[in-house]
Amino acid sequence: MRLINNLNFNIMAKKATTPAPVVVQPVTEITTKRFVIRKSLIGSNTVITFTNHKGIECKYNHDKVYNQLKTKFDLMPCFEKYGSYTNSNNLPAFVRSLPEIL
Repeated sequence: MRLINNLNFNIMAKKATTPAPVVVQPVTEITTKRFVIRKSLIGSNTVITFTNHKGIECKYNHDKVYNQLKTKFDLMPCFEKYGSYTNSNNLPAFVRSLPEIL
């Protein structure tokens, strides 16, 4: 019986220390006419590019921006009602101040 217990312990110990495989989702790139965060794009690893009214091309990773500002977006009435937040003029100031957006 002791041998069986030792075998079970060894099997359990090996299962506990084996790391789970990391699944990396491929990056999808889309071009839009404005800055947008959409509920439907959360977790899709999408890089979005748009040109603002001054002709400057802006590029950001949707998930990186959303994850850093999740609480802010989730509390916005437009995000709750329409499932998205948009800004057609530029990257919002609260996004420009983030340490990493791409």
